Amino acid sequence: MRGHHCITQQNHSSNNTALDSSEKLHAVLIVLYIINLAGGTLGVIMMSQQLFHRRSQSVMTIMIISLLVLHSFMLLSIPFRLSYYILGEWKFGRFACRLASAIIYLHMYATFCCTTAWVGAGWLLGALVVTPVLLSYYGTSKTYLPCECFQFHRELQEAHMVIVNYCLVGVLVAGCAMLTGIQLTVIYRVAMKYWPDVNSHVEFRAQAKSFFFILVTLVCFMPHHVFRVYYIQNYDLDKDHKLLLYNEVFLALATMCCLDMLCFIAGIAH
Repeated sequence: MRGHHCITQQNHSSNNTALDSSEKLHAVLIVLYIINLAGGTLGVIMMSQQLFHRRSQSVMTIMIISLLVLHSFMLLSIPFRLSYYILGEWKFGRFACRLASAIIYLHMYATFCCTTAWVGAGWLLGALVVTPVLLSYYGTSKTYLPCECFQFHRELQEAHMVIVNYCLVGVLVAGCAMLTGIQLTVIYRVAMKYWPDVNSHVEFRAQAKSFFFILVTLVCFMPHHVFRVYYIQNYDLDKDHKLLLYNEVFLALATMCCLDMLCFIAGIAH
């Protein structure tokens, strides 16, 4: 693996074991992002072709189109992350670093909105409020080396940033729990209504598809948010920046939500 001179410089550690562990985590990040980039791109292309041939205008179709757009923007940021972890140095400037970092979080919370009926409101809120605010303040309160990126952990020294992070975690966890409960209740009622031939009814299949996308947000986003609480609480103890790298791994796992289109297509095929 090439370089890592700038990334390794951030570790401030002479311990060979720690450095070896750091190299392994960088390798994990590279593998995860390659899988997400390849699988996500394939899924977007295949789903786009299916939607083009079907020309449906249902609520489910609108939700899927919104997810395709979000996934496409997020996938465009992955090559920049791969470049950083492979070369060990950021070469695209500070604003591009902040943008590439912010895109994943914007994608995460916008995807959460798209799994509900509030697609239009979610897009409007994200475009007019969240995106400008995030790009204006994200990663600007501290000074960082030009060659480093995705190292915004020092922002957690600010009390208001800790509060914002806790609020975001709380909103997503509470929202996912509420949506899961509502969707399971709806599925149960529809199943009881059409039992025993539930699979033959369009209404049940539509509710099952909606729950699939909610399940993706639970599996992909929840681990990152749970770990982020642990990371915030133990930030001061992370002298060798090991927790920072684990946080990046959980973030990479969160981007695996872009594989949902492949899974969805496979489910349709069967």
